[in-house]
Amino acid sequence: MGSSASCEDCRVLFCWLCELSQKNWFLLLLAFLGALLLIWNCHTGVALLDQLWGKCDQPSAQLQSQSTGVDYGARDGPHTWRSADNNQSPINIDSDCVQLRCFDSPLIWVGYEELPLGIRLTNNGHTLVLHAAFQGETPCIDGGDLLGSFSFHEISFRWSWYNDCGSEHTLENAHFPLEMQCLHTDAIDNGHASSRGLLMVSYMFSLSTDNPFLDVIIQHLVAIQTAGQSVEIPPFPLDYLMPAFHTEFYSYHGSLTEPPCHRGAEWFIHPIPLAIGERQLHEIRKLRSRNGTRITRNARPVQERGDRLVYLNRYEST
Repeated sequence: MGSSASCEDCRVLFCWLCELSQKNWFLLLLAFLGALLLIWNCHTGVALLDQLWGKCDQPSAQLQSQSTGVDYGARDGPHTWRSADNNQSPINIDSDCVQLRCFDSPLIWVGYEELPLGIRLTNNGHTLVLHAAFQGETPCIDGGDLLGSFSFHEISFRWSWYNDCGSEHTLENAHFPLEMQCLHTDAIDNGHASSRGLLMVSYMFSLSTDNPFLDVIIQHLVAIQTAGQSVEIPPFPLDYLMPAFHTEFYSYHGSLTEPPCHRGAEWFIHPIPLAIGERQLHEIRKLRSRNGTRITRNARPVQERGDRLVYLNRYEST
């Protein structure tokens, strides 16, 4: 008896819903509620992303507090910058003068294959900067001879109008047309302008065929050709731009290459240059400085190595 009543109630409810679905006002109500839900989700996502961007921007202001006024011209260029007299970057790496260092723990790359919540490109007037926002843990590097874990912070690029003088670092006294520098900060000093707690991972680019992994940013540069512009682009895993390496890489103790050129940065130099096409390089060279002209050069000259050791790091499993 009870079962028959329940079936009858369900049948009545089903018929009522069918009748409602034929009415225009009911369909409009559903569409309105759906739109409200979509707007709420978008608002929540934007608010979360803005909050994460705020966390990304705060360390930048501390690490490179004077970077907006950086100039590479003949009048106010690197020769006028005030910095410490030693342990400065970039340097030339001479393979005949490096010291072999072996370790039994490989570099550990965590989270670089994960999809960020958002990625933002900025033309700050003297270089191109990439920030990535993560809802969970930020990608980090550990292992090797590092004393702790270093979290990803931002990527910046160095280039010039000429293919033989774009990079800041040189290998065997030879420049590359483009250098990509990936700044990391440690968990203790994260975002502070201190003399420790910084890891810079550097990748050189050689002129070759177009690099499809670079196109994820190259295709959006048209939106930020003017200094001060930013654009949020479809997110992609950071390992598109930063292939992991574990052995046969160079390292040395140096500094940041923009004022105030903080010392205490550990540099890792990727062992093999990556590819970049002439078209891609041309798109980067379209970015303009704050005076409206194209950025013709944004590389600090090579600094004296002094008595510092440059290591060739080799991972040897036991």
